[in-house]
Amino acid sequence: MLAAVGFILVVVMVAMVIWGKIALPPILIILPTIAVIILGLMGYLVPPKAEAPAPMDLIMCFKTLQGYLGTGLSSTLNTAALFTFAVVFFNVLGDAGMFDLIVSKAMRYIGNSVTMILLMTCVLCSIAHLDGSGATTWLITVPTMLPLFKKMRISPIVLLLYVALVSGVENMLPWTSALARVSASTGVDARELWTALLPTQIIGMVLLYASCFIVGPMLKKRGCGMTDEEFAEVKSGMFQNSDPVLKVGRGVLYFDMAFLVLLVVCLLMGWINTNVAFMIGLSIALVVNCKDAKEMTAQIKKHGANALNMVMIIFSIGMLVGVMKDSGMMNAMTDTLVGLMPESMGTHLTFIIALLSVPLSMAVGSDTLYMVMAPIFGNMAIAFGGTMMAGAAACVIGACVAVNLCLVAPTPYLALGLCGVEMKDNLKYCFLPTWALGIFLAVVAAITGAFPF
Repeated sequence: MLAAVGFILVVVMVAMVIWGKIALPPILIILPTIAVIILGLMGYLVPPKAEAPAPMDLIMCFKTLQGYLGTGLSSTLNTAALFTFAVVFFNVLGDAGMFDLIVSKAMRYIGNSVTMILLMTCVLCSIAHLDGSGATTWLITVPTMLPLFKKMRISPIVLLLYVALVSGVENMLPWTSALARVSASTGVDARELWTALLPTQIIGMVLLYASCFIVGPMLKKRGCGMTDEEFAEVKSGMFQNSDPVLKVGRGVLYFDMAFLVLLVVCLLMGWINTNVAFMIGLSIALVVNCKDAKEMTAQIKKHGANALNMVMIIFSIGMLVGVMKDSGMMNAMTDTLVGLMPESMGTHLTFIIALLSVPLSMAVGSDTLYMVMAPIFGNMAIAFGGTMMAGAAACVIGACVAVNLCLVAPTPYLALGLCGVEMKDNLKYCFLPTWALGIFLAVVAAITGAFPF
């Protein structure tokens, strides 16, 4: 019965996410609550301070749910803190104009070349996505680069594909919403997961940057490009309206750059906990870039709102995780799936999941893959001698790169609107390159030890 209710819960959650009429927090809170009430009244749950399952009344069901919630929230507190401080940190640097300075410096070295325009797209996207926000990435990258793409007579769908793939690979950073969600649902530390996927991420980024030197000449042969006069005009107007919110000197911006590099190095080397790093980092960024307490408070209020929605989702995941684990549903579902899987396939489970994670993410949505299916796959991996880390990594690879192909998320439609591309054309043009990249990254991850073949 526990397994049956668990599978029904997962199916209904996926259906409601696809339906799109209800926000994630109510789905993640109400459905697990209903599941607990049904199982409690039917006598399949263990009441508080009891040792065996027994029928409960409605009040006792809610007391049991309260215990589950405590377990779930304890596993998500660190993730919520990380996401909150990281989002505000990167947005403060953005308001100070640090990213604009980097991009303007890079623009000096761009010539009238299709290849260089593609490279600039990758650089700008990489910078814009440092805060892990897909919407911010699209809102910065597309309006900046689309005029150049149009002048170069390059199809906007090429811009769409590059931004989607670069931001997707970069989305494996430990402070992004992708790792925040999968960390909250599986209990795997986001920094440890990032460390396991770091070789894959680096190779993926190198591949995407290198592809510009192949795709650029191909587009040139198809008639893409512009005159030198047209290029100079577009280039000179790209940053005319750029006016940083925080008025700081050039020296402060260089300090911000050096500090960001130092912070990433410390995280990479494991010298400091991710949460502590961004709590300290945000504090220093506010002190250095803001002139007084009033301006600091304004920055926190302004960008804290961006993190609030994600924090609510993370805490809502805590409800789901607590119910699934403490009620026994997770173990029952895992045992059922393990029993149905041939023994010969079990050792290859995580690699198979990684290979299929792109189309799986498209079908059910990355949220469902991160929050519902990742812990199930992780427990299945454990049953066959693997680890929860391997199951989480297998889900992350495809879901990250396929985020803009997801039919049930809002961000892809924002991207399509900015680029002026229809979803059918997006799927037709981008699906095969995206899945090919997902398969390549899955092979790299297996070779580098994130999970076994």
